[in-house]
Amino acid sequence: MHDNVSGHTARVVKALREELQVQLMIWPPYSPDLNPIENLWALMKAEIYRLHPELTHAEDTVATQHTLVLAAMEAWDNLEERVLKNLCDTMPNRITAIITAEGWYTKY
Repeated sequence: MHDNVSGHTARVVKALREELQVQLMIWPPYSPDLNPIENLWALMKAEIYRLHPELTHAEDTVATQHTLVLAAMEAWDNLEERVLKNLCDTMPNRITAIITAEGWYTKY
């Protein structure tokens, strides 16, 4: 996803993109339905709370933050590679859906 942050617009990045002949796709603004990472965050959150239900209503403390980081690492380790592959494999369908919907909402 190219969103014009400085890391994406730096000269070295532009040069590499041109060298690799990477074509940019214009994305509608505010389109999380195009980004599979949003689905991954939902899966991670569900796994974290499954593994550590005590975090659901934990206080906002340094100790909670430490526990949450460890829980996120544990949840990441529990994710099967096929889940990540499936999310990546949905990109062509996501793009087709957003084009068909003319930039409006999709099922993703």
